[in-house]
Order: sequence, then C-alpha cells, then structure tokens
Amino acid sequence: MEVQASAADKQALYGRALAALLLALLAPLYIYTLPPGLPPYRDAGEMASAAWTLGVAHQPGYPLYIISAKLFMLLPLGNPAWLLNLFSAAAGLAGVYVFFRLAAAAFSAPAAFFAALALAFNFTLRTVSSVPEMYALHFFLAALLLFCAAAGGRRAVPLTAFLLGLGMANRMDLVLTAPALLTLLWPRLRAGGWGAPLKAALFGLLGFSLYLYLPVRAANWPLFDWSHPAGISAFLAVITRKSYGSTLDLISLNYAPGELFWPNLRHYAVHLWENFNLGLVFAAGGAWAEWRFARRRFLAFAALFLVSGPVFLFLANMPPNPHALAIVEPYYLLPDLAAAFWAAAGLFYAGAAFPRARAALALAALGAAGLVFVHNAPGTQRRWLFAAEDYALDALKSVPPGSVLVAKKDVQLFSLWYLQAVKGLRPDVEVVAQGLSASPWYRGSKARYSPRLALYNLNSGDEGEWRAFRTGNSGGLYATMDVSLPDGVPAAARGVVSEVYPAAGRPADPWPFYAYSRLARPYRDFFDQDLGTSYAQAMVAAAAARGAGGLGGMDLARLRLASVLDADIPDAPLYEGFYWSARGAWPAARDAFLASVRVYDRLLLLGEKYYSLPSLKTSLKSASAYARLNYGVALEKTGDRAGAEQAYLSALSFNPGLADAHYNLAIVYWGRDWQRVRRELQETVRLNPAHPQAARFLAQLAAR
Repeated sequence: MEVQASAADKQALYGRALAALLLALLAPLYIYTLPPGLPPYRDAGEMASAAWTLGVAHQPGYPLYIISAKLFMLLPLGNPAWLLNLFSAAAGLAGVYVFFRLAAAAFSAPAAFFAALALAFNFTLRTVSSVPEMYALHFFLAALLLFCAAAGGRRAVPLTAFLLGLGMANRMDLVLTAPALLTLLWPRLRAGGWGAPLKAALFGLLGFSLYLYLPVRAANWPLFDWSHPAGISAFLAVITRKSYGSTLDLISLNYAPGELFWPNLRHYAVHLWENFNLGLVFAAGGAWAEWRFARRRFLAFAALFLVSGPVFLFLANMPPNPHALAIVEPYYLLPDLAAAFWAAAGLFYAGAAFPRARAALALAALGAAGLVFVHNAPGTQRRWLFAAEDYALDALKSVPPGSVLVAKKDVQLFSLWYLQAVKGLRPDVEVVAQGLSASPWYRGSKARYSPRLALYNLNSGDEGEWRAFRTGNSGGLYATMDVSLPDGVPAAARGVVSEVYPAAGRPADPWPFYAYSRLARPYRDFFDQDLGTSYAQAMVAAAAARGAGGLGGMDLARLRLASVLDADIPDAPLYEGFYWSARGAWPAARDAFLASVRVYDRLLLLGEKYYSLPSLKTSLKSASAYARLNYGVALEKTGDRAGAEQAYLSALSFNPGLADAHYNLAIVYWGRDWQRVRRELQETVRLNPAHPQAARFLAQLAAR
C-alpha cells in the first residue's frame, strides 16, 4: 500500500510539474503578444464600453462576461482595453490548464502536456485570448464543464448543471456541449433516480439566473442599454435573440438550408490541419482506441465534436467569405477541444503499446506543436496593433466641434464608442449608429443622454430622413466610409469621413494630422484589414471628388497607398489611370487600367468562391465592364487597335448595356467595316438616345 501511495504521489507531483511548466511557457507568450489597447475585432469596442459602464450588451446581453470583465477592469495594471485583453488571456490560459487536467486524468500527464501545448498555440484560441470579447471565457467554461462531468464525483451532476447554466449567461451556444455532458453523466443520472434530473434542472436555473442582471440594470437606463430589457417581453426577446433582427448572423437566410455546409466543412478541415497538422494522426488513433477501450467517453467527445462542429456549421449556413468566416471562427474551439482530447488519447495509447518509442512519440508531438506555433506566430503577434484606436481617433479629428458623426460597421462604430465612453475623448461629437437609428430602445437612450439630438431613421434608405436629420441638428453632419447613403444625398470626402450635405468652401486637408495604422506588420485579421479598407476608400473618394482633370501628385501617392492598404479596391488603379490619361501618358494609363481590370477579375472569382449573392456579382460585372472600357481606350491610344477591340467586346460581355463600348467599337471599325460601324452606332443610340456623338456620326453615314 505504501509503495502504491508513493507511486501515486510521484505521479501527482510529476503532473503538477508539467502543469507548472505548461503555464510558465504559455503565460509570458500570451501576455507579451497582447494588443496594447483596443484591438480591431468584431464587437470588442462594444463589449469594452458595456463592461466599463456596466451596461447591457447586444443580445443576449452576456451578463457573466460584463460583470466579470468589469471586476477585472478595476485592477490597477493598465488601460481598460489592455486589462480586458489580459482578462481574455487569463481565461484562455485557464481553459488550457483545465484541459490539461482533464486529459491527464483520463490518460497521462505527458500526453496531456503535448496536446495542451498544441491547443494553446491554436490560432483561433490565441485570437480570442487577446481581444475583449466573451469567447475565451466561453472556451474556459466549456473545458471546465467537460472536466467536471468526466470527473464523475458525487457532486458532478449538480455542479455541471450549475456551470452550464452560468456559462450560458456568457454565451448561449454552450448548450452545444449538453449531449457530451449528458453522455458523461449518464451513470450518475441513472443512479440518482428521478430526483437527479430535477436537482440538475434547479442548479442549472440557479446559474442561469444571472440573466436577471439585465432587467435590473436596464431599469436604471445605463449608457449602453441594448434593447432595454427592463420588462418581461423585452427581457425574453433579448435572451432568445428575437429582437436581434438586423445582423450579419442572419445572412444565412439568403441561402437554402445546408447549401453552404460543404464549403464551411472544408474551411474547418483546413483549420484543423493548420492547428494540429501531424497531431491529427494521433487524434485519429486516439479516437479509435477510445472506441475500443472507453466507449462511453468516446461517444461523449464524438457528440461534442459532431454537434458543435459539423451540425453547427450545417445550421449556421454562412457564406465562406472572409467576413462570415471571421464570425464563425470562434465556434471552432468546441470541436477543437474534442480533437485535442483525442490527440492526447492517441499519444497515451501509442506510448502504452510501444513503450520503447515513447521518446520518439514525444518528439513527434513536440514537433507538431512547434509547427502550429511557427505557422500561427506572425498572425498572433498583436503587440503593435493600434489600428482600432488610431482609426477612431482619426475619424474624430476629421469633424469640427459639435458635429454629428454617423457610423455603421461594428469595428468602426464600436471603436468610436470606446474612445468616447471609456477614454472620454471628443464628448462634443454626437456619434450615431446608422443600423440602430430606428430602434425604439436606441431612440430612448439617445433622448436621455443626448436630448438635443433630433434622431431620424437613417437606415431606411430614404433621402428625406437624412435631409430632416441634417436640418434638425446644428453643427455639421458627417459619416464614416462604411455608412450607406441613399441616392440623392450629397457627400464630400473629408479625410476618413464624408461631410453629408457639405457646406460651401474647401476645409483644410486632415490627412497630415492622422496617426496611420502601423503598416510594417503583416495583416492577418479580417477586421484589421477592414479598417485599412476604410482609409483606402477615403483616399479613393477624395480622388473621385476631384475628377480626372483635378488629380494631383498627392492624389496619385494616396491612390497607390490605397492599393497597399487594400489590394481589392479596383477604383484605386482606375483613378490612377484617369490621372495618367488626363496628362496624355497613355502607356502608364494602360497599365493602371489593366491593374483595375485584374482586381475586378479577382473579385469576380472570389464572388463565385464565396457564394456571393447574385446582386453583388451583377454589380461587380457592371463595374468591371467600365474598367475594361477604359483599358480599351488606353490600348487604342497606344496604337493597339486589336487589343482595344477585344477589351470593348470583353466589356460588353460583362455589361451588354454599356453604350460607350458599342460607340468605341464603331470608332475601331471606322474606315474598315462600315456595316459594322452602322450597327454599333445604332446600338449605341438604342441604349443611350442622348449619346452626343453617335447620332451625329449616324447622320454622316446616312448622308453617304
């Protein structure tokens, strides 16, 4: 007995040593690579603002994250956003530690160590563990639930039920772990009789009762009070997300059920390979061995993998474009837990079957983890990521005192919220959310905190609402580049924002006063790139406002910078082509127009790859035709008549209604094929009866 106790003590000490080594390796890495302030991530600015003010975040409110994040922000360790980044890092590390304990209890400490190391280097986990969002806490709670359920102690059922209810007060999709938890807890539930499920339900409701924070806090009208869930009906609508009807989450409704399942499954398969690589071999072997030797546990983790992985992707049905994939990516972490658990199982069973190969197996597992780290290292280095606060500060610098600034996209809008609500900058500027402007709760909040603001529905697409909004508010009206302005609303570029219904006179150029986002590091996140797109769009908008004849050297430099910030903006090389054509430099114009055509070609291919909606693809084709038309003109000016003909025909293949392409073809055939000239001119006039030259040339042909 003493010998057995001594061996068990040594094993426990060995496990604690490996756990300490794991955290000693990971904690400095996680902390060192944290963003220094607010990072550009989906709802980061909103969550930071809601936590700072103890408000109500968007549906379903996330009370567990809001309360715990607020407590963490009280630590005197740094600026509020960095503290929340640190909170996420702590939650992510805690989740890795709990996973280590789970795998070590099931298999062995060494097997758990290598699997946990690979999991800790996971790109998705590294991402969510560095931003002020609820995903890292969600990962920790999922690992903790599996640990409690697998432990199987006397209190496993009520404790797991309580943690599940509490965890759902952080993210509702934690319920995806329920099939796995029920499978693990089934012997305890069966042994407890009818009273065990009732007891579990009561403890689950106890944890879930944290949602009562929402009506209690909403009754006091906090600054951030999404949907104002002070009453029963509003409260139920919030926790069921019924009142969240205008969101990218609902984009899947444009597609048939399951239409996008296989593309999404392929993306998840790529994610698995990039974050486990050779570890997938161990995972496959571990799953097979678990089926043979621990079938109930295998079924539990298979349920976790299938329900939170393929089944969720089938139901989500999101298009595989970068924005939608960035939304779906955090959900990969639940099935990743199952894959990592099976990788630990594979190492353990392989070591038991081939004891002399344990050193080689350890080296292989360490190599797999090292490959994951090396592959993900560039994109997880966020130590110099200032883009969100830089952008929001630049936008606020662009507007005069007392102005109204309308924003739409999440990162752009929420970054402005953060600078005002948390850092206290530019309180004189009234920031208005376009997408929320018609919501009764948002109007009520604005009436309380901005009584002088006359708010209108800016999301309806009605020009009259915008005109009334401009008339009803003193000061200038400005909009970020992501705002959708209806037809008939005039706007003029003013740096990274546009002045809506611009006043007479030309204001000073704000660009020299901007703190440009650091460009020396590689872009990796979609949302970081999207802020670069905002700068690029602003530069192109300024060039478009000047017109081809008014473009100067600074415009040319900014157009080229726009192509660096976002290589997928075809208007940047297009306007560079206008710059050169206005100066008669047709070879340079030809090259610029060709660059624009190639960007459109790439976007059209991506539109097919991303299953874009038909309206978007039609719009891209029409714009592409215009770029091809200008490319043809430049070819014609440089003496390449055959190339020009092909460019015009190509333009018509993308937009058969492009009258100028027919007219230019008539010019190409002039003197060579009069019948073709006549047909092209007649088609030009049919498509555009007001075409200034086509009718005149037709008359000349008739006179012949």
